[in-house]
Amino acid sequence: MLALKKIDYDIDVQVSPLSVPEGYEKIHPLKKIPALMIDDGNREIALADSSAIAGFLDKLQPSLSFYPTDPIDYGQALWLEEYGDTFIALNCTFGVFGNVFFSWARGETYDAEKIKIAFKHMEEVITYIESILGDRDWLIGDRMTIADIGVMTHFFNVEHAGYRLTEADSPKLYALKKRIEEHADIAPILAEERIVIQKLKFESPDLTALRH
Repeated sequence: MLALKKIDYDIDVQVSPLSVPEGYEKIHPLKKIPALMIDDGNREIALADSSAIAGFLDKLQPSLSFYPTDPIDYGQALWLEEYGDTFIALNCTFGVFGNVFFSWARGETYDAEKIKIAFKHMEEVITYIESILGDRDWLIGDRMTIADIGVMTHFFNVEHAGYRLTEADSPKLYALKKRIEEHADIAPILAEERIVIQKLKFESPDLTALRH
């Protein structure tokens, strides 16, 4: 969101999915990521949730809003973002990426059976999101919103773990994912994520056999 809003920011390289620095709980009491430190010259606070951060940034820089103005569309965008933060995150980011990546970090083998279950739930996600997307390019309205970002970010995490969404999975979601990953402001971020993962010497396995 910071990049999409053209807002300058710095990344604390000490914070990663593998570890956080001592005292990080003062920024995020649950020691999770992301978190955003804000200092406007009068106040210094920390926002410790992706939804809170996105909402704040939209108010801070409203000229390019990622939240619909229509009340019904706005409500649906909030719901899809929440759906992404809960069910999709549980089964894609944590169920697949978390299973593979953190097992690797511990020197263990990932739990294939749990990944199979996560993939079955991912199929439910695909069916549901397809029903909302219909024949449109974006989930809500005619441009990218927080709904698209909140849903599809988890499919990028699955890709980092070793399974790339294909047209065979869902032509509609595949096209949506492609539109997002080719966005001028998002493509460099995804490329940077891949570089960071490579620097960790993490080699993602091929999870294709577990998907089908």
